[in-house]
Amino acid sequence: MTIQLTEHERQTLREVQCRVAERSVYVKVTTVLMLSSGRSPASVADDLGIDLATVYRYAQAFADQGLAGYLQTHYTGYWGALSASQLSGLRQELNRTLHTDCKSIQAWLRFTYGVHYSLSGLTDLLHRLGYSYKQTVALPCEADADQQQAFLTEQLTPLLAAAEAGQAVVYFADAAHPTHNTRATHAWSEVGVPRPLLTLSGRDRVNLNAALNAHCPSQVHLHESDTVNAASTQALYQKLLAAHPDQGPIYVICDNARYYRNNALRAWLADKPLVQVFLPPYSPNLNLIERLWKFLRKKVINTVFYRTKEAFRAAILRFFDNLGDFRHELTSLLTCQFRVLDAQSNS
Repeated sequence: MTIQLTEHERQTLREVQCRVAERSVYVKVTTVLMLSSGRSPASVADDLGIDLATVYRYAQAFADQGLAGYLQTHYTGYWGALSASQLSGLRQELNRTLHTDCKSIQAWLRFTYGVHYSLSGLTDLLHRLGYSYKQTVALPCEADADQQQAFLTEQLTPLLAAAEAGQAVVYFADAAHPTHNTRATHAWSEVGVPRPLLTLSGRDRVNLNAALNAHCPSQVHLHESDTVNAASTQALYQKLLAAHPDQGPIYVICDNARYYRNNALRAWLADKPLVQVFLPPYSPNLNLIERLWKFLRKKVINTVFYRTKEAFRAAILRFFDNLGDFRHELTSLLTCQFRVLDAQSNS
């Protein structure tokens, strides 16, 4: 008997397990966690000092009632004033409606269920339910999940497997145009004390064309130019060819920008062991290098003021020269795990 838990359910049960004082509640929660890790009912019963029938009873109760119902039944105080059905209704509302602050959720609970929470209490409840206050994710309205899944299954996954076996090399390529200006961001600051960050009115850009090795996150080939076009892309590809003279075909995963599809570039590639593989339209989520651009903004652009464009440019180039310093962070960030986005289900 194995119980399948979502990450949210597992985290919530762990929180209850750490907080409760009553042994009976601890045992009920721990039983579910142990079964979800593949433990046999007999071993769970033996380790927790309960009979086997109780293990099966707890497992059945969790299957019938779900997380909220299971905890509501056995630990009413944990969820406060809301019943299991009301908690379910709250989750549906949060997934359906974009609430930008707790006050609107507080008002919805009062209007819908006649239940009042303080803002601090409501914040705690939302955390226990598996919600956090974070930025929304931009989703191109044309994103097609079927196309993205087909690309992952039929093209990208086999190429990555070939690269892992040493039969090919896979790069993710993209251009970026960081603007010489400071961007507002989140930071820890003293309460009640403003934290100003100087900005500029300029719009000068640094134009970058880069390719990231799918299985070596700190190996990034970069070409800077006045303009990102077919010529700068060819210069970047020449660096890839020079870096892998005897390693079989080089596959470059790229979007559908015009410079990648330029006739002169494609003619130049005709006799080269470098093959462009085009992503489905509107699929930045499948391009690994997009995560690197975000990481660059976090480390270099969003939190530091650069008086001159040259200082800004130097900081960006220094970041790429010292990518090895970020090896640990990049290894965990730039994994070849991709999430399919579907704009059709959000319309």
